[in-house]
Amino acid sequence: MLTAVFQEKVLSTIHYSREELISLRKKSLPFLCPHCLSPLTLRIGNQKIPHFAHHPQSHCKIGKQHESPRHLLSKQLLYDRLKLHFKEVKVEHYIKNLQQVADVYVKTELKKIAVEIQCSTIPISDIISRTQGYQREDITPLWILTQPVKKKGNLQLPSFQQAFIRYSPQLHYFLLHFSPEERSFQLFTHLIPVSASAFISAAPVRVPIEEFTLPLSIPHTIVNFPYLLKNWKQFRMKWIYNKLHYSRAKDDLFLREVYQEGDTFLYLPLFVGIPVLPHGLQFKNHAVEWQYYIWKDCMKKELFFSEERVVEVIKKRIDRGYLKLRPLPLAGVGEILIEIAKSYLTLLEDMQVVNRLKNGDFQLSVPWMCPDNFSGFERHQHDFFPKWKHILKKV
Repeated sequence: MLTAVFQEKVLSTIHYSREELISLRKKSLPFLCPHCLSPLTLRIGNQKIPHFAHHPQSHCKIGKQHESPRHLLSKQLLYDRLKLHFKEVKVEHYIKNLQQVADVYVKTELKKIAVEIQCSTIPISDIISRTQGYQREDITPLWILTQPVKKKGNLQLPSFQQAFIRYSPQLHYFLLHFSPEERSFQLFTHLIPVSASAFISAAPVRVPIEEFTLPLSIPHTIVNFPYLLKNWKQFRMKWIYNKLHYSRAKDDLFLREVYQEGDTFLYLPLFVGIPVLPHGLQFKNHAVEWQYYIWKDCMKKELFFSEERVVEVIKKRIDRGYLKLRPLPLAGVGEILIEIAKSYLTLLEDMQVVNRLKNGDFQLSVPWMCPDNFSGFERHQHDFFPKWKHILKKV
């Protein structure tokens, strides 16, 4: 904790030098928790920034939340930065109606903002419930991830870190990450999934703490945009080979459906598994899976089909447990399945796989065909990739 009650006033360590804090501690007057009023210990060491700690036997709910040096430093840096721009900024602001503490709280003429700094893994349901609580109090939550993220070629994000993915029309799906040790943010934009936990992204944008503002403002011109979709085929094939190598058909719902349908998994047409931008990221399943279900349940069987029919197929597969959406509580995108269906059908139309009729419905340009040997798949590739290159030029 960075705040305590001292001589009937709220005191924060970030407003004092180490020497001043040592002088206060020598007065032998009690520091009290602002929430439970139990005694606190003022710690002034070399590892962490000065802070207050509850005694081990304390039962204070707030006090049980042990904070790392990274968390304490993040609070101080963000408070110092925001204090330069806003008159009313508080650190560790207690919101009575919610019985929770905002790491940094900002009140402007137009809105109230609660900055939540997340260094440790918590249940995603907690992020959702806290976000909803803030919104009920007319407070805008800003969640900031400070856990280290892995970037080795692709961006590797476990499910918890994926929960911090946001969406904007300009940046598409993006992740904002704060590194207090480096005093800067990193912005990973235009995320495209290549597996359940790996993502292609545009070159990360570094935002020094000295340039951080609320709301976050990133000039579009500095985003190194172009997707690495030239490697899409390799990512797709790697996923297919891993599926074949590590999954057993009798135990895998998807493989079982492919084989029962008589299709060859290794030679599925390349327009099953194409990246659907930007909203295809919402599926936790690989694009091969959710697009194959659309083909099997709808396009392969029905002479004419609509966007609404595609959405209906997706919903049924979700309800039956074959498809799962990523939990993205901060993305704030509505009617997502409609957007996905519309984008996929537009891609297929551009590649002349389907035709759009005058009434808005669709039909296949040619019957569904899954090659059953390598030479047939080679002919399919030869026909597909010139059309795909044309699509890439438009991205």
